[in-house]
Amino acid sequence: MGYTYISFNYYSPDDPDVTVDQSKLTYFHDTYHECRNAFVAQAEKLKERLDSVEIFASQLESKTDNDLTIDFCYIPAKDTTLKLLVLNSGIHGIEGFTGSAVEQMIMAELFEPEMFSEMGVLIIHAMNAWGFKHERRVSENNVDLNRNFGVDKSLFTKKNEGFVAMYDMLNPENKLNTKSLENRFFMLKAILQIAQKGLPALTQAFAQGQYQFPEAIYFGGNDFEQQVQIISNVLRDKAEEYSIILSIDLHTGYGDRGTLHLFPNPVGDPAIKQKMHTIFNGYEINWGNSDNFYTVTGQFVEFIGDLFPEKVCIPMVMEFGTLNTSSTIGSVESAYISIIENQGFHYGYKSQEDSLKVKELYHEMFYPPSKKWRTNAILIGKDMIQSTLVNYEKL
Repeated sequence: MGYTYISFNYYSPDDPDVTVDQSKLTYFHDTYHECRNAFVAQAEKLKERLDSVEIFASQLESKTDNDLTIDFCYIPAKDTTLKLLVLNSGIHGIEGFTGSAVEQMIMAELFEPEMFSEMGVLIIHAMNAWGFKHERRVSENNVDLNRNFGVDKSLFTKKNEGFVAMYDMLNPENKLNTKSLENRFFMLKAILQIAQKGLPALTQAFAQGQYQFPEAIYFGGNDFEQQVQIISNVLRDKAEEYSIILSIDLHTGYGDRGTLHLFPNPVGDPAIKQKMHTIFNGYEINWGNSDNFYTVTGQFVEFIGDLFPEKVCIPMVMEFGTLNTSSTIGSVESAYISIIENQGFHYGYKSQEDSLKVKELYHEMFYPPSKKWRTNAILIGKDMIQSTLVNYEKL
């Protein structure tokens, strides 16, 4: 058997050992529009219980779609504007399906009037609505929005030499044929790269973000996407009066399947690090010590701290794992799927079979159809967010 992706089928991560709960599955939907409607409906129900709730949306400009919005639900603090929680989903479009489900669950099951005495909450739904609708991670301009946030354009001058060195491997410029020799030996080529450079160096070069190749994966842009201005305006309007801002960005893909991971970029401020320990007490935080952990440039949650340098800003990424990327084979598989999806989108597919296979793999990595995985995502998401809310209130 050759080294096509199809030969990777022997590597099938086990689903979590949970009982499927249909009541949790109702938060999941099949399209961006269904998710948006469900989010707004849940926000309206919340407004019936909390009369201070504000629901609003920002229209996104698009060359092909006139029905894309970022939707917001804001609950202001009632007594003192000390703490704000910013909860974001869908910065990587297709990952918004799970992020939307978790946000709906939080509004339906976790929010109670008494928790908003000193804490406000701003929920952002479908930041990358185009990617959400078209089931890609990136924007309409092929920009990874989580590599695009910053307060000045020096971001776009950053170099990723590791990516440049592997460009041919990471961005094949021909129609995708999963049975080609190029794809048959992808695993072998990746293992040789790992043997030469080590898995950490390979992962960092691959996923850090790059600003030189607009058609390639993890492109951070050569200018700010429209979302940066939209979100900046909303944050300046809603967050200005708060002293402490906890920002949580919901993702899927990286990490062990069925596990909810906490992945901040390395934190240099001991006081912020201690607050993170307090807020996420009882949960393991990956501080960048694992073999294939990587740091990111242009990350949204860190942008908030840059936007409000005078405030205490606590950034955190929550990631629902799918493909066991802590293992070498899971990490290589994840890279391969990202590469071939991008290749097929930009350069086309040799056959309909190739196109359908890539779509199937892409969903498995970012929106698994497994009812057990989805049930588990809501259960573990609820536990962690509930604990986080309690600890953040006490901070």
